[in-house]
Amino acid sequence: MACIAHLPVSPRRAAGINDEERYDRQADPVDRSAVELRQLEYALAVADELHFGRAAARMHVTQQSVSEQIRRLERELGTPLFTRTSRRVTVTTAGQTFLPEARRAVAAARHALEVGRRAARGETSWLRIGYAEDVTPRLIQLLTPRLAAQNPPVRVTPVPMTTPDQLTALIERRLDLAFGWTPELVPELAALRITREPLVVALAESHPLAAEPAVEPASLSGRPLALVPRDVNPSLHDRMVGQLAARGAVVEIRQEISSLDRLLPLVLADAAIGITVAGAAASKPFTGIVYRRFTDPTPYADCHLIWRRDTTTPAIATVIQAARDLRDHAPFGR
Repeated sequence: MACIAHLPVSPRRAAGINDEERYDRQADPVDRSAVELRQLEYALAVADELHFGRAAARMHVTQQSVSEQIRRLERELGTPLFTRTSRRVTVTTAGQTFLPEARRAVAAARHALEVGRRAARGETSWLRIGYAEDVTPRLIQLLTPRLAAQNPPVRVTPVPMTTPDQLTALIERRLDLAFGWTPELVPELAALRITREPLVVALAESHPLAAEPAVEPASLSGRPLALVPRDVNPSLHDRMVGQLAARGAVVEIRQEISSLDRLLPLVLADAAIGITVAGAAASKPFTGIVYRRFTDPTPYADCHLIWRRDTTTPAIATVIQAARDLRDHAPFGR
């Protein structure tokens, strides 16, 4: 089993070190014992399940194997990761510190293996790109052929994810880039605005406002609205509500819906008025529902390309430049 991390334990060798060993010990002054990838995976499974039996079933091994590997890992660390009783399993304070780092290490190891396998097939640049569910599909569709035409080609694995989850995944190196709505950035991340999407109103065809060519925000006052939940994307939620309130709307949120697929049946039943972005609306026509723009000045949401500041590889730089070209030349990229 390949080793992916060296963790300190008590020194056991004090003499007979050749030049190569001396260099290794100076560069990384720890014992040659090492942690195996499977030990980290087992520990993460136990942390997720808080049950050794369920963790074993998830990893398709015996419970005894999981217990033994966890004990070995804890011996390497010199501290327990879990507290076990006959009734429950809990994560120790040391475990709460160690396990997030272990999760990042496992994700990085898996990605490294996948990159190596793809490189062996001649696919030298492969990136994981997160995207918010309602990011306009034409953005991805326009970007993909531009990347495939590069030499070497840059290929992507799209990963659907809410914007806040994208930011966490980028920091933990589980994503290389992401397309998200109005992100609240931390210092480790950089962003480039790609599109400014107008907000639109989703209405049942029978709704009185459906007869209007454009909706005045103030006319939504007192009417039940459905929009993105604040706990899913607080920045986007606050941007939507703030812009509507600034235009005179007294916002009454009836439902917080995280996907357009769940929003539209609610609108069709005339249980709420939906607020979404124009690109998502255009991609999902729905019988019995009409979309209306707002009167000027139009409320909007910004879609950004986001990446880690410290990992601008040639492939990532290619994506950033391709996205910048789209922003500068595509009509929706203003």
